[in-house]
Amino acid sequence: MYTLIRMGFSLMMLFTLIGCSNVEEDTSKKSTNEKNNIISMSNNEEKPPSIKLKIGEDEIKTYRGTYSWSYYDKSTGQRVAVEADHAPPTEMVNIEQGVRVNLIEPVKLDFEKEPTQYEIRVWDNKNVIATYNTFEEIKEKGKYIFEIVGTWEGSTATYVVALDIQ
Repeated sequence: MYTLIRMGFSLMMLFTLIGCSNVEEDTSKKSTNEKNNIISMSNNEEKPPSIKLKIGEDEIKTYRGTYSWSYYDKSTGQRVAVEADHAPPTEMVNIEQGVRVNLIEPVKLDFEKEPTQYEIRVWDNKNVIATYNTFEEIKEKGKYIFEIVGTWEGSTATYVVALDIQ
């Protein structure tokens, strides 16, 4: 009888140890997979990408404004978040010095790293008066400030330019 009890107890201990070792192995695999997903989904650059705005043959300078940016720091293995505030678009550029453009010409907005989405906000001297998804949708004529808001995997950045739409 003692032999059966000992054997049963030994088998129970053996199954417990095997079961625990499998759980540990699965947990470590899961942790490695989660870390790899964080690395692949994170931005790798410390600052938002630059953009180039080209209307017709003219490349027009834009100015980076406020941004909320997070990236994966390979040296520490940590995700780093940076919040950078800036003056409002109406104080970043002078609406009266807007570059004269005609939106009938081709407009190319070239991001160094393509965002998941972006929108274009049209400002007068004080407020946002319209929001568009592309420059082709813009109906306003005259001098305005344009704020381009890009989104990348939970990070955002704004870019500002003054244009005189003909």
